[in-house]
Amino acid sequence: MSNEFNEFIERLKDEAEKAIKKELTKRSFFERIVFAGIMPLIVNIITDKGSCSLSFLNDGSIQYRKNPFPNPNNVIQADFETLKKLYSIRNKEQFFLAEREGKIRITSSGLKGQQAERKIRDLLSS
Repeated sequence: MSNEFNEFIERLKDEAEKAIKKELTKRSFFERIVFAGIMPLIVNIITDKGSCSLSFLNDGSIQYRKNPFPNPNNVIQADFETLKKLYSIRNKEQFFLAEREGKIRITSSGLKGQQAERKIRDLLSS
């Protein structure tokens, strides 16, 4: 696994964790309980430079594992350069083009995974 991959995932994890915790502070007590009830959410990221698993926990923190989880809710498969580019530019047209060209693929499992897939797509295309 490349050092560049690890650094990228750490940046992505830190940004997502801050955003989730900020969002949770705006939510009612009931909404926070519902959020806690559906966690953890597991996302595997698989690229040509490395793969990992991010576990989104009920307190808004994210646990980074250097190996993919066996039964994730979501899987993001992409070549590393495409993933990095989409994350940095966050452009809807570029995202859909990369998806059509097969450079990125996002799959989900179950209702929780489908809901998370929308958030992942928003993150990479808005």
